[in-house]
Amino acid sequence: MQELLGSAARTTTGAVEVANVGNLDLVESAVVILDVTAAATLAGDTLNLRIQSAIDDAAGAIIGWDDFISFTQVLGNGGAKRFAAQWRRDTLPEQELHPVVVDTLAAGVMQGPVGKRWRLSWVIAGTGSFTFRVLAALISRRV
Repeated sequence: MQELLGSAARTTTGAVEVANVGNLDLVESAVVILDVTAAATLAGDTLNLRIQSAIDDAAGAIIGWDDFISFTQVLGNGGAKRFAAQWRRDTLPEQELHPVVVDTLAAGVMQGPVGKRWRLSWVIAGTGSFTFRVLAALISRRV
């Protein structure tokens, strides 16, 4: 398992491109873990975490991001939680045509091909703090 995002207390919405994944062209599937070790404690505090892939133009410039994993919303009830998402590249897409979605995909995983650049995007609502990290077990195809 490798760490895509290090553990830290976060109070604001943010996003970060995943830089340490390696050659995503060879990744055929992944198990991604959202590991929340401390959640805010006020009603109305929430954390939504999504993984997105880049849509690039011919020159490699990002023209947009598209959600492909959206974790179950974490509520601010103070407890530690762990959620897992399983994704496969070679599975037929659940929706062959869909509008590009950024930070709006309902909880779940869009199976099928994704871009070779990934980004983690999180939205924190309320005034509390969430301590979390994101881990991944990436399974590469044999070459």
